[in-house]
Amino acid sequence: MDYVTQLPVRYKLLYPQTYRLFRNASNCNATSYSNIVSLLVPSCGATQLRIILSLKSMNSKSNPLDSRITILIVDDSEEDRSTYIRYLRSDRFYSYNFLEAGTLEEGVGLWRSQQPDIVLVDYFLPDGEGWELLAKMGKGELVPRLGAIVLAGYQVNEQTILNVMRLGAADYLNKGDISAISLCNRVGQVRDHLIVTRQLQRSQRQEIIIGKISLQIRQYLDLEEISNAIVQEIRAFLNADRTIIYKFNPDMSGVVVAESILPPWEGCLHRQFSDELFPENMGGEYRHGRIFVAPDVYQANLSECHLQMLEQMPTRASLIVPILTPNGNVSNLWGLLCSYQCFEPHPWNELDISLLKQLSVQFAIALQQAELYRDLQIYNTDLEQRVAERTAELFQRQSALQESNRRWQFLLDNVRLIVVGLDRDGIVEYVNPFFLDSTAYKLEEVIGKDWISNFLPKIEQEQVRLVFKDSFLNPDLFQKYYQNSIATKTGEERIIAWNNTILRNQDDEIIGTMSIGEDITEKSKVDRIKSEFISVASHELRTPLSSIRGALGLLASGVLDDKPDIAKNMLNIASSDTERLVRLVNDILDLERLESNNVTLNRQWTDLVDLCQQAVDTMQALATESEIEIRYNARSQQIFVDRDRIIQTLVNLLSNAIKFSPPHSEVIVEAESVSDRVIFRVCDRGRGIPESNLESIFERFNQVDASDSRQKGGTGLGLAICRSIVQQHGGKIWVESVLTKGSTISFAIPNRMT
Repeated sequence: MDYVTQLPVRYKLLYPQTYRLFRNASNCNATSYSNIVSLLVPSCGATQLRIILSLKSMNSKSNPLDSRITILIVDDSEEDRSTYIRYLRSDRFYSYNFLEAGTLEEGVGLWRSQQPDIVLVDYFLPDGEGWELLAKMGKGELVPRLGAIVLAGYQVNEQTILNVMRLGAADYLNKGDISAISLCNRVGQVRDHLIVTRQLQRSQRQEIIIGKISLQIRQYLDLEEISNAIVQEIRAFLNADRTIIYKFNPDMSGVVVAESILPPWEGCLHRQFSDELFPENMGGEYRHGRIFVAPDVYQANLSECHLQMLEQMPTRASLIVPILTPNGNVSNLWGLLCSYQCFEPHPWNELDISLLKQLSVQFAIALQQAELYRDLQIYNTDLEQRVAERTAELFQRQSALQESNRRWQFLLDNVRLIVVGLDRDGIVEYVNPFFLDSTAYKLEEVIGKDWISNFLPKIEQEQVRLVFKDSFLNPDLFQKYYQNSIATKTGEERIIAWNNTILRNQDDEIIGTMSIGEDITEKSKVDRIKSEFISVASHELRTPLSSIRGALGLLASGVLDDKPDIAKNMLNIASSDTERLVRLVNDILDLERLESNNVTLNRQWTDLVDLCQQAVDTMQALATESEIEIRYNARSQQIFVDRDRIIQTLVNLLSNAIKFSPPHSEVIVEAESVSDRVIFRVCDRGRGIPESNLESIFERFNQVDASDSRQKGGTGLGLAICRSIVQQHGGKIWVESVLTKGSTISFAIPNRMT
């Protein structure tokens, strides 16, 4: 047939180049449509392809839409083969394609190369028997079921028939009984069974495809992977040239997001299409679930614009199913699932349509799932960000809290105050290191123990326990400031001034106390000493002042005007008490300067003998008056001391020794160097010092006999001054005495340059 001459005259006039292409292809013996197309496609534009499609449309009458059944006839008799073909062509309802083979070898070759649908095979062939072909056809199948009919020229036994049926033969015919009707009926039965089987296989394959896609969706695969899998499976199942997924934009324009295509056709993946290609009425119909089925687009009454879009791909047959995503009670048109045949019309059947419909639903599920997954990812990202921010905030707070706790712990561990934490039962929960250092306890000896019973003097336990219980029963009566004694491990009592705080939990319930205490033992002692000092000093000052006042009062009254001797005696008493008062004030001021470290020692190298000699010389007059002999025992040696202060110390000690020594006795001064120290001793043969006074003799205003200050003229501060001078030199002073036998007062100072 000359296809070119059948082109409409308007194509010949409007498109002469295309006409020449067809003519050249026809002149090159490209007498079939498929040959012409193969020559023209590489050089055709969209309009030229439309001409080719029109040509195909004109030729479609000689090419029915449904594919024919191919029958292979294997018989060594050419006459029989022609007869069978004539019989089968007489069928008014079906048309067949025929393949012929005269030998078993030819039949096997055609079966392998052409894969015919039905085989008519003579049982007896020149180079073998028909069952051998059946055996090759059924090889590899567990239960052979072949579209084969075995023919025999004469009657064969029943066993032979059974054997060929076991090999998978569909039927057996005796050549002598074959007629046009019987052959058409038998072949029709095999054909119908073949069609049903193929439909069943396609249906099963469809279910497999749907199951596979559903599994991929359930496994949360990437939407792009699912899209590609869908178009590939559909194109292969429908044997289509092209399958795409088309996504609509809000303005009804769109883009191809997935494509599966056979060569040599050009792909259109990611190609954009304008909204003019999908008018509102078409989009509206797709929104309502309309399916577009066009076995031939040129017979589908499409608009010129729509045809132009299809020709861009190109397209001859199309099957389009909308992809609808649920949105409450309505559905949104997301896009289209499309399959195309590029050049030939194609009869889309119900199975094809069903597959696209089901896969469009599955893809809509995948879209919804992807959207949910995307929302979940966004939510997760937002949640992770918030968690990260919250975690960072908590970490900062925790770090700040840890730093605060570290600082507080460092403060509690290093503060020179006692810190004690108790629960509401008075059990120790915390003590700081300073408490342990102050009391000599170990931590395990304190934690978990009752505070009042174990660490307070018994005399105070009852009172403190009562105060502690009242604090919990009536928090308004809680004593923030309290003072009591604690007992150290050695039994020593220390006076503590407490600053107390009630501890509460999150429910504002009292759970215990935290107390910070200052050891005021030494301070209390100093306060006591000060009080005693003020009391004694007041007494010591008041006594000479009273005497002076009395004597001067008598003189001023004129009572003694006639008694000059008595008046003179009163003046002597006033003068003596005045001198005593001056000495007392000087000693108080001197002692205060020494103990407050307001006196700087003027150290210098001095010889021991010189120190002793000068001290003895100073007190020699008093000793002579008291009939006391003074002598010293010292070797010449240089020592680094404050010369004046050491002489002052020796003079004070000699003064006391002379005052309390009987007449005609001696006072000895000794000085010697022992290792890195120098030891001074002042020994007398006086009345001695009771043992009970040995520790307190160096305290202020402390005298063995209170009347000594009046009888001996002392102030009671001399030994206190001596102790301060020795301590400033880094030494110590002590006394050794035997009552009625005498006393020895010694002091030792380091012999070094410090």
